[in-house]
Amino acid sequence: MVGNGLVLLTYWFCRKIKSMTDVYLISLALADLLLVLSFPFLGINAVQGWIFGNIMCKVVQGLYSVNFFSGLLFLTCISVDRYIEIVQAVQAHKCRHKSIYYSKLTCIVVWVFSLLLTLPQFIYSHSESIGGFYHCKMIFPEEVTATVKGISNVAQIIFGFIIPSLVMVFCYSVIVKTLLSSKTLRRHKTLKVIISLVVVFVMFQLPHSVVIFLETADILQSKQMPCEVSKKKDVALIVTSSLAFTRCCLNPILYAFVGVTFRRDILLLLKNLGCISRASTTYNGSRRLHASSVHIDTSSFSL
Repeated sequence: MVGNGLVLLTYWFCRKIKSMTDVYLISLALADLLLVLSFPFLGINAVQGWIFGNIMCKVVQGLYSVNFFSGLLFLTCISVDRYIEIVQAVQAHKCRHKSIYYSKLTCIVVWVFSLLLTLPQFIYSHSESIGGFYHCKMIFPEEVTATVKGISNVAQIIFGFIIPSLVMVFCYSVIVKTLLSSKTLRRHKTLKVIISLVVVFVMFQLPHSVVIFLETADILQSKQMPCEVSKKKDVALIVTSSLAFTRCCLNPILYAFVGVTFRRDILLLLKNLGCISRASTTYNGSRRLHASSVHIDTSSFSL
């Protein structure tokens, strides 16, 4: 909440929206922040059962899923935008005057598409009594076939890992090739940032997608899991989903705070809020200014 909240506050008080990446960053921070807000409800559900009623069950499950999907799709949008800005720089410059409009339109499409992907959560999430405790989860009616049950998981795998991974790998591979052919002084730092983005995404998202895939295969084959296997699957879902959620906490660091300009704006925001002294801001600002004198526009990549 602190990291994503700082991103939103910095844009609200210190930064102007100048590019498509700015719009995507704001949307990504908002999606991650809303996702985090659903965690206390899910935590209470895991510890002592669901105590908030049936309507809140649908709201929380839907809120969680909408922002999970939208956050991943916004990461994909950022990758495409960085590809256009660096690899297709001439074309990007020609369309610069319309870029903000296109990015806002893209964000609307992403939010609507994420909402459509989440309809099963809104429709089938219920509060059900199990062993004397109420639990909030998706409960499909008996007339719903195994194929329909697997659609939600298949969509999560495709749009939550496969498509973002393929797009990120393609875009960042071409960006790396472009940077290697350039002679910028800070290209090695930029390459490290790119590698970190891809490694963190795969490392934190792949395990969760694999577990979801295995669960989906059993659903589509209409298999009834043995009790012990089902328990291990539930534990695996908890562990791997926690890894996936950790990535949401790392997004502000990887996509915003690595930028020199962004760090300067955060210092300015903290100074205005009285959290740090003016002297500290001046000292750090002079260091950032000196560093940026040999920095060949990594802000165009590292936001």
